[in-house]
Amino acid sequence: MKLIAALSLTTALFGTPVFAEEITVGLAGPTSGPQAFFGTTWHNGFKLYIDKLNAAGGVNGVTVKIDQQDDQADPRQGTLVAQKFCDDDGVILGVVNFNSGVAQSTLPIYEDCTLATMTFGSNPALTQQGYKFMVRPVANDFAGALLPAEYALQKLSAKTALIVNDKQVFGQGISEIFGKNFTAGGGKVLDTLSVAPTDVDFSAVLAQIKSKNPDVIYLGAVMPQLALFAKQMHEQGVKATLMVPDGGYTPEFISQAGQANVQGATVAVQAPPLDATPAIADFATQYKAKYGQDAGPYSIYGYAQGQILEAVLKSTKGLTREDMNDALHAVKADTAIGVLEFDEKGDLKVAPSYLYKVDGDKFTLIGTK
Repeated sequence: MKLIAALSLTTALFGTPVFAEEITVGLAGPTSGPQAFFGTTWHNGFKLYIDKLNAAGGVNGVTVKIDQQDDQADPRQGTLVAQKFCDDDGVILGVVNFNSGVAQSTLPIYEDCTLATMTFGSNPALTQQGYKFMVRPVANDFAGALLPAEYALQKLSAKTALIVNDKQVFGQGISEIFGKNFTAGGGKVLDTLSVAPTDVDFSAVLAQIKSKNPDVIYLGAVMPQLALFAKQMHEQGVKATLMVPDGGYTPEFISQAGQANVQGATVAVQAPPLDATPAIADFATQYKAKYGQDAGPYSIYGYAQGQILEAVLKSTKGLTREDMNDALHAVKADTAIGVLEFDEKGDLKVAPSYLYKVDGDKFTLIGTK
């Protein structure tokens, strides 16, 4: 942090801190590898808002510098990034952890160096571990796994489900929650099968599934496995409806699987349609004008995190890591996706979730909660 002046006379006269500083925010997520689409477009949303904020002079004299790092959706790389941010005294907030597995490895590091983070990992357990320096500005997997279970039971009249997961923090966690929701609603889980996160041939697993003939299959995994599984499932004649988590909310899910192979598949995601409200539609227009392409699934959340940061800077008593953490936990931010505030554990008090169905080469909204 480049300190130019601490507090101006305005503080004494009006009670509003006016700083003349440049702060640094650490921005980390997967910007290379199979999940780069999600990480890059999420980051672009944040940068879009921060660029606007800085162009307007910042907040109370504070402008924002971004230190963007690629964690490759890899917990090992994520820990290196976390330590880098912690070791840089100029970094006073982190917008980090797109993946739950990365979050699980990095949150203890951020906690030790008292660096407040807006963490994106959605595994519910992340906010149950007593961390004081994190909030999660997105719905957790309880919401993400409830909608598909309800849809399967109520709209598809499914009686049986089979669960497959990749044994990772996110995939296994969200698939287990789906199973509990499906069973609680009166359905029967026939079996739970596991694959390795590097598997590309699912013929043996699909042979087992075909013999059990479930009504729906819930696959807790990420890309490119989601597309590969969907393609092979169709090729082997498995007729069940495929349900996947938010990693499938990308054009690559349809193009890599083959459009005919994913028709009717459902994807649960925290992202609203880009025309859901005037505020979101305005954001989508700004995004396309700046980047020359449509916003990604979580671009709107990156933008909202920029708006949260603005609200934090307006309310914080100072620019230490501890000051920023206090203001972050107490914030009530008016954002493009609504008013956001956090409970005592750091979860959103109101956290919407959406369910889409593959229809042709697009995703059609079929449910929200």
